[in-house]
Amino acid sequence: MLESISCQYEDVRALLLERGEEGRLNDLSEDTLKAMVMFLQRFKEATKALEASKTPTLHLSAVWLDRLKRHLQPSSTDNLTFSSLKATCLRILVEKYEIHLLHKLAMFLHPKLKSLKLLVEEHSMETVHNEVRRLVNDIKERRASPTQRVATVSSAPPEKRARQSEGLSDVEDSSPSDECTQDEVSAYIDFKSPREENFHVLSWWKEHATRFQNVAHIARSILSIPASSAASERDFSTAGFVVSERRSQLKPGTVDDILFLHSNLKKH
Repeated sequence: MLESISCQYEDVRALLLERGEEGRLNDLSEDTLKAMVMFLQRFKEATKALEASKTPTLHLSAVWLDRLKRHLQPSSTDNLTFSSLKATCLRILVEKYEIHLLHKLAMFLHPKLKSLKLLVEEHSMETVHNEVRRLVNDIKERRASPTQRVATVSSAPPEKRARQSEGLSDVEDSSPSDECTQDEVSAYIDFKSPREENFHVLSWWKEHATRFQNVAHIARSILSIPASSAASERDFSTAGFVVSERRSQLKPGTVDDILFLHSNLKKH
């Protein structure tokens, strides 16, 4: 609304002057209005980014928190009003906006943010790495459950007698192979980060699912969590228009199909 008034300030002034109500603008400076619009623009960008419904957003929570904190830092060009406004907004932001472990995991699972530069504390990075390793071990344990092992053993054909031959047992490396391999999380940390601008994180994990099988499974699960409930609230609002008094007999499956088409068809 403020942006609209700022763009049409002269037209609004002319209209009020025509009506004899130009006094309404006495306490509203055009420069102050433009400065306020610029100040709120950063919050608008953050809201738009975190409310997106077509792309992952959870990893952006810590990113935008850092950006807004820097945006609210005092500047030498601020007047008394904006200095007070920034201080109040920063205090509310710190009180209301808290970064949890889930946000940090989402940031780590984004290949461009895996260095966790926004985490100042060293132990926080270790906590994130250890949590991902724990989740990887949980996945491995579920895949190697006792029932699966019994089924695999029972269905395996009997082993043939090994043909005796002169092998390389006297000279071959006897060290266990798994000791020489790097664990999956460390391999992901050391993997080269992508540099392209038009980067799609889900496509990247699809391409590298074979190399990082377990971490990719975790990434799909965590990155699918939205940072905001705005998308689901929009769906409920749309459902309110679909299921009306004159269309109260729609089947649930039909309502789901209509909402799905509404959310995914391109709007021209």
